[in-house]
Amino acid sequence: MEEEVNTNIDDLHAAAQEADQAWADSKEGSELKQQVDQLQAQYQELDDKYKRLWADQQNMVKRNQKEKQDLHKYAAFATLDAILPALDNFEFAKKSINGNTSSEECLKSIDMLQEQILMSLKSVGMAEIECNAFDPELHEAVSKVTDPEQEEGSIIEVLKKGYKLNDRVLRVATVVVSTKE
Repeated sequence: MEEEVNTNIDDLHAAAQEADQAWADSKEGSELKQQVDQLQAQYQELDDKYKRLWADQQNMVKRNQKEKQDLHKYAAFATLDAILPALDNFEFAKKSINGNTSSEECLKSIDMLQEQILMSLKSVGMAEIECNAFDPELHEAVSKVTDPEQEEGSIIEVLKKGYKLNDRVLRVATVVVSTKE
């Protein structure tokens, strides 16, 4: 019985192959085979393009992550580079100050170094916050002083200067504000 089933299966398989061959030999079958071959070639081409694009995208993601890490790692580079000459001048000033140097000359040297540091910081986008009229986004009022001669809300004294980096507040200015009462 098993032999009979195997023989029937073999016969069916052979008949299917003959039918496939007959279909392929016919005009419609050859046209369909050509279409199938074309579609398989198109599929292969699109699959290759997809794999290349996927690899390019993965490489771009990795490159962007590396650039972002480097940006965080070296964000202060330009600022520090701008301040280094002033730091060098502190060293020169310390070496040049001796027992004969007057306090006025020392103060002059300190003022020059402070100006050099401020210019270095300005070169990387830092600016001092102006302290004319009180602005709660730019100033922190630590006290109020009654002064009938001053306009209400005007800044009388700056206790600590405020700074911006480009358009972002780095530190608010600490101020004393006038009041009429």
